[in-house]
Amino acid sequence: MSSDPETTSIVRSWLDEGVTQLPDRVLDAVLDQVPATRQRRVTWWPARRNEPMNTMLKLGLAAVVVTVAALIGVNSLGSSNVGGPGSDDSAPTPEPTATPELTPEPTPEGNLTVGETYSISLPEYPIAISVTIPAAGWWGEPGGGVLLINDADPPAGAGIITFVDDGYHVYGDPCQWSTTRPDTPATTVDELVAALSAQASRDALAPVDITLDGYAGMSITLHVPDDADFAECDEDRFASWGVPGEDPARYHQGPGQIDKLWILDVDGHLVVIDTAYYEGTPQSVVDQLEAIVDSISFD
Repeated sequence: MSSDPETTSIVRSWLDEGVTQLPDRVLDAVLDQVPATRQRRVTWWPARRNEPMNTMLKLGLAAVVVTVAALIGVNSLGSSNVGGPGSDDSAPTPEPTATPELTPEPTPEGNLTVGETYSISLPEYPIAISVTIPAAGWWGEPGGGVLLINDADPPAGAGIITFVDDGYHVYGDPCQWSTTRPDTPATTVDELVAALSAQASRDALAPVDITLDGYAGMSITLHVPDDADFAECDEDRFASWGVPGEDPARYHQGPGQIDKLWILDVDGHLVVIDTAYYEGTPQSVVDQLEAIVDSISFD
């Protein structure tokens, strides 16, 4: 794994306060032992700020500090002035090396370049999904599965999120999703479209046949009711579906959200491209969503 810049900075700062500083190669080796838990899927729209340090990172940092402290102790003992064979008590104590300045991470807002092609598929997906950015203001993490412009919240947000799974458990009721999850997932385009069309309170439009990058499928548009009260839903979430090991996998951001889905079978994998927006979203942004979908290529 690669060490987290914030963690590295904290540990280095802690070392600077002490009498002895470990060589960079030792610190890097310690940081490489900190476990990292990668989130399987981005299922909600990311916030435009750095989230507080999570519990796993705190525990990992604690482990680093303890380990570094132990290594400092060993290092100090090894360089003490207790004579011995081959020792040189007159050798000068080496000066601590300067702490390098860390380059700040770029802000995610509007960080995608117009005309450039980016991957919007997660690393664990069996296929790669690439898109071309049609206009300024779009941001996201390439390879993170989500693109946004402004934000995804009502009344005027918009975004796109991708899914690739072999089966989807479409909830009978998106509000009471935990008790209406079917045992059998939808595993084909027709099955998934039929389950979404029958979903309570979604006011689905009639599906239409589509083709993306040479792959055939169907598109369907769903609505979150304008009067939906998420506080009355399971875990305060209005959700469409789950996938094996992840419930809910797709939940929504606010009342009135419109989800236009492109559903395709790509080499035996069920792909869902979900574009989300609102009645108040500018038509120019909705057109950009369509342009992004039109630019999709599968590898």
